[in-house]
Amino acid sequence: MKILDIEILSKRNTMIPCTITLPKNKENMPLFMMAHGFCATRHENGTFTMLAEVLSNVGIATIRCDFPGCNDSKEDHRFNCIENDMDNLDSMLEYMCKNYSINMKRIGMIGYSMGGKVVLHYTKRHPEIHTVALWAPAATNGLSGTESGLGDPKWQKTSFEIAKKDGVYLYPNDFDGRIIPLSYEFFDQCLNSKANDYFSEYQFNIIMVNGDADDIIPCHVLDQVAQTVNPNANFKHHIIKGANHGFGAWTNEPHQMKELVEITSNFIINVL
Repeated sequence: MKILDIEILSKRNTMIPCTITLPKNKENMPLFMMAHGFCATRHENGTFTMLAEVLSNVGIATIRCDFPGCNDSKEDHRFNCIENDMDNLDSMLEYMCKNYSINMKRIGMIGYSMGGKVVLHYTKRHPEIHTVALWAPAATNGLSGTESGLGDPKWQKTSFEIAKKDGVYLYPNDFDGRIIPLSYEFFDQCLNSKANDYFSEYQFNIIMVNGDADDIIPCHVLDQVAQTVNPNANFKHHIIKGANHGFGAWTNEPHQMKELVEITSNFIINVL
């Protein structure tokens, strides 16, 4: 296994901080791309790191990045939106295919929380992606279904109007106390998101994992999403008992993180 922390040039001429994990055999490698959640990092509290290492041990390459304004990204968070996140994913895919021996018929993706929404949009544009993993995904249309401020319709209307007028809304992040600038584009693209529609259209391999104690994207919301799955899809829905939105990473319960990575990697290895 080889781990590389690099920066690659995006299509919009910005630098993207990335981590690439390569297996020993670097010929004709399957590839798995990773999309982190809202205001998170490419490592996702270690769970993305764990998954990348497990996949590399069976010959699967991975690449993950920090989205605009997150972690090591030098961009302002006002440039964070679905379209720019997908631009990062496009740039990563092109970089991997240009610089490594990638099996174009074996490419998959994972999205965590808001990254799940981004991944569902991406698969709509890239039907060649035949394997998808979703962790506690924002897989609803619009910004519905979250119990945090982002899911409050009254808040959405007020903050969207401010962003429309001023170009940006300054969001107080309850999780870490930071003030996060959210652009008009962020609101416009999220509020018009058809993530649940794209989920229901997807006909290939898909696993969704969430916790039954998630208070950000509650279990009942994702139960409803699961009911809309395409009947032609190879779909697995796994619920981790006692897990909140952090899958044990926020509450020092490594057994939940282990279960999350194990159930996901087993699925990916069997179908990718």
